Order: sequence, then structure tokens, then C-alpha cells
Amino acid sequence: MPGQSNSISSRSPEGRCVDEIKLPNGLLIRFLDNSRRVVGDRWYVCLIIEVPIPVKHEYFAGESNPKEAYTKFVHKFGNVYYFRYKKERNFIDEKNVEKLLEQLKDDFLKTNLNYLGNEQFAKMSIKKAMKDLDEKEKLERLHQEAIKQADLA
Repeated sequence: MPGQSNSISSRSPEGRCVDEIKLPNGLLIRFLDNSRRVVGDRWYVCLIIEVPIPVKHEYFAGESNPKEAYTKFVHKFGNVYYFRYKKERNFIDEKNVEKLLEQLKDDFLKTNLNYLGNEQFAKMSIKKAMKDLDEKEKLERLHQEAIKQADLA
């Protein structure tokens, strides 16, 4: 990867940043190597792609209560939301690890660069995360209600 040592021993459990790309919309894609040795010369190869997205009030303009939605979102995710995607392969020969990481990165960029660079990407990612959060909370509420009903029976 550009600007990085090819030394496999320099990996950390948190993931080593192997590349960054500035997008036309001002966001930054980070490529993190979270690979590790499995056994002998075999590796689990894991490339984590993340895009930090600053959370802005304007992304919540369509909500019934934009201020409340913003506050709820920031409380859950913080002021920066991380869009993450993981590409992984298992039982890879040690001599192929760096080459595979580069291939995974290139394949991801070929299919997703226009999407991630779109002006609406940040807003749509935040909206999707908000929708997923609302759905999760709804399911948790329904689950708790079902437990209460079962306890009453």
C-alpha cells in the first residue's frame, strides 16, 4: 500500500492505516488492515474501509423533530458517524497478504468510489443509520412488551 511498510510484523490489533483517499465531497476514506496470523504461514486478511462523517444539524431537517433527532443521534454515535465496510478472506498464504489487501482495496474502489464521493452520501448514511437506530429501538420495545405479557400470563 502507498507510503506504508510491507512488513507483516508491523500490524496492530486495532488495524493499521494503509491508505487514505480524499473524496470529491470532502470526506476521507481510510483503509485499515486488521489482518492477523491464524496458524503457521496462514492469515486471516481483513480490510476495514471507514469514512468518518461529521454529524450536521441539516441532515435531520426532514425529521418530525429535527433537534430531538439530532440530539438522539449524537448521543448514540457521537459528533462523527463512521460508515464502515469490511472485506475479509481466510486462510491466505503469508506471501499473498499484501497483494490481497491491495486487490481488496482496488475492488472496493472500482465498485464504490462514485457512491462514496456523491454529494448526498453523508446525509444518506446518517439517515440510514437513524432509521436503523429507530428500528432497533422499536424491536427492543416490542421484545420488552412481549416479555412483560409472558410474565403476566
